Amino acid sequence: MEDEELRIINEKRMKNLQRLLDEKELMKNIKEPLNLDDATFFQNVSKFPIVLVDFWAPWCGPCRMMSTIIDQIGKDYQGKLAVGKLNVDENPLIARQFGIASIPTLILFKSGQAIDKIVGSVSKNKINEMIKKQLD
Repeated sequence: MEDEELRIINEKRMKNLQRLLDEKELMKNIKEPLNLDDATFFQNVSKFPIVLVDFWAPWCGPCRMMSTIIDQIGKDYQGKLAVGKLNVDENPLIARQFGIASIPTLILFKSGQAIDKIVGSVSKNKINEMIKKQLD
């Protein structure tokens, strides 16, 4: 009986370790922001342990200004954080679902759940603060 319980516990530990290794490998391979859309949004956001999503539009000046900061954040946190971008004009369903009324809007997802949000154009330091709270 005890041996069976130990075997089950060890199997669970091995599965968890393998999942963590797989996630780490997946995160390490992300070199560019993910292009998110209505059809694949939840699948992509749930695939990674932590994802920063930039809700933007091509006509939005502040969004274009923030784009370089978001790209740099992705590079700074490569292997620890995935960055995704969702064009709100092309993907109104997801934008509506998250109540995006102003852009740029950044939402941080952990295990597929929205956990923090920044609306408007902000400094890289402000974004770093939000991310670091979740990574520590």
